[in-house]
Amino acid sequence: MSDTPEKPRRLVTARRTLTIGTLAAGLATAAHATIVTPAEADLPDSYWLAAGEGEGEGEGEGEGEGEAAEQDSSARMDDDAFLVALGQLEGRLFAATALAEEGQVDAAAALLDGPAGDVRAALDARGIDGVADALAALDTAIAEGADTVADNYDTARDLFESARRETTARGQFRSLIALTRAAAETYAGAVDGDQITDLAAYQAAWGMIELAKVEAGEMAEANHDRISQAGQGLVDALAFGDPAFTDLQAAGLHPDASLLHGAAGRMDLALSKVY
Repeated sequence: MSDTPEKPRRLVTARRTLTIGTLAAGLATAAHATIVTPAEADLPDSYWLAAGEGEGEGEGEGEGEGEAAEQDSSARMDDDAFLVALGQLEGRLFAATALAEEGQVDAAAALLDGPAGDVRAALDARGIDGVADALAALDTAIAEGADTVADNYDTARDLFESARRETTARGQFRSLIALTRAAAETYAGAVDGDQITDLAAYQAAWGMIELAKVEAGEMAEANHDRISQAGQGLVDALAFGDPAFTDLQAAGLHPDASLLHGAAGRMDLALSKVY
């Protein structure tokens, strides 16, 4: 993002910040805010751009600005890779916040140990300020068992959503499918035979899938027929993976990573019918 005042700005997507206090009780039923998109736009793959912007925004900018510009471009990541990496990070934070809300501080803290450096650098490169402070505040709140954990998560989520608004709807849909496949791989790594042997990996996979449900659900309520249809298709497809989880402790679970791979395949099919 440029700080140049004259640069055309993207129209803002309105989303409600989600509160995490009732996560464990049933995140899939959380209310989603309507996504506002301008009626005059007819390109269904875009969270619409103001005049003069496009998906290749930034290409050619900064030519001749030297090594600093090249480093910034490298840190930024392409949109697809960025959205998946962001989803993996936020999925862990999502699960950590839910665990903290249940009083499982040690388990929550373990999920915060995952690597986040590349995502933070990419957020910085995209002009999203305050991420390091927000994540540090969440880490501290969880470690101290503070009652501000949900608020700290919401602050971080607001920053993440600011970055997502700079990408296309189609890219976001693709990233949710890729995130579901990443969750399937993480989940598979938590399983040995018919047992969960790595509870933290299981919980991280849970967080990624629940985040995918939230994001797809928000898109399903978009004020745009095609975006809404695609979002609902992904919501319905994700439901196929529900039996892969019980609660955050995997109580009474017979683990099956193929359910999540199946959900991703159904998501692909659902998206192909719209885009």
